[in-house]
Amino acid sequence: MPTTTSADDAAAPRPVRRLERPGWRDVRLVVGVLLVLLSVAGGIRLVASLDDTTPVYAATRDLLPGQPVGEGDVVAVPVRMEEYIARYVDGSAPLQPGTHLLRQVRAGELVPAAALGTAREALDKTVSVPVDVSAARTLEAGTVVDVWVSRRDPDALGEAYLDPERLLAGAVVDHVPAASSGLGAGVGRTAVQVVVPADRVGDLIAAVDQGSRTTLVPAPRAGSEQGR
Repeated sequence: MPTTTSADDAAAPRPVRRLERPGWRDVRLVVGVLLVLLSVAGGIRLVASLDDTTPVYAATRDLLPGQPVGEGDVVAVPVRMEEYIARYVDGSAPLQPGTHLLRQVRAGELVPAAALGTAREALDKTVSVPVDVSAARTLEAGTVVDVWVSRRDPDALGEAYLDPERLLAGAVVDHVPAASSGLGAGVGRTAVQVVVPADRVGDLIAAVDQGSRTTLVPAPRAGSEQGR
């Protein structure tokens, strides 16, 4: 039997759904809040990164090897180089009294940490010492060595040498030539650059010029004062 709709039923208004205020459980609201928080955090990080610098010293004038370095010779400048910052002198700490230049630094240049040292180190000199190629392969820059020499025997016929003697203790290897390859590699002698005290440079050069055989023996720096 068909259903009839009365006029009163057709005129009756339909119930209206009221918009409910979104709560914390509303996913869209939570996502929106997270986006705002992330945006704020990103802005703070960006502002902080703009000032992410480290102070290092730069030379205020040309600095020459051997001269003492004081506060007026350098100035702290902010730089941003995280990977290489350890290579330069920290500008947040004062220079130690008695600091000297070991090599030249021009005005405006950042001061390398290796360019500063003690007064004694500033007087050290580099001398080329001929050693056997095979022995040179066991050395590297920074190795502390004792310098032994075998002087020529003046009374012997031909090439003969006296017993070896330690000429210098506690020298530091500055440079070792790259090893060559091919026929004849490892045979003969090669020049190794060694840093020695200024007052012993003449002794070492004289031994080399007189044809003495020199040998560099790795040794602890603790014995550097012996044999001088």
